[in-house]
Amino acid sequence: MKNVTIAMDEALAHRIRVAAAQAGQSVSRYLAEAGQMRIDQDERPAIDEARRRSQMEALERILAGPKWDVTIDGRMPTADERNARR
Repeated sequence: MKNVTIAMDEALAHRIRVAAAQAGQSVSRYLAEAGQMRIDQDERPAIDEARRRSQMEALERILAGPKWDVTIDGRMPTADERNARR
């Protein structure tokens, strides 16, 4: 653990002490968790964009793959032909 000294006005310090007490935490733990949530929130758009890009690349690989010939004598099968038990 790293100790950090911060400065803030009295009103904010009081509000933080009250909020930390209501959460059952020390001021230090309360501020550390608040800071972590802020960092996670700031990084979330980049993570979401990377996930979306990865999903799009996977979908493009699937769609670029070999085509399946589902035709029967050059025409699409009827519902009965598609659902026939073999």
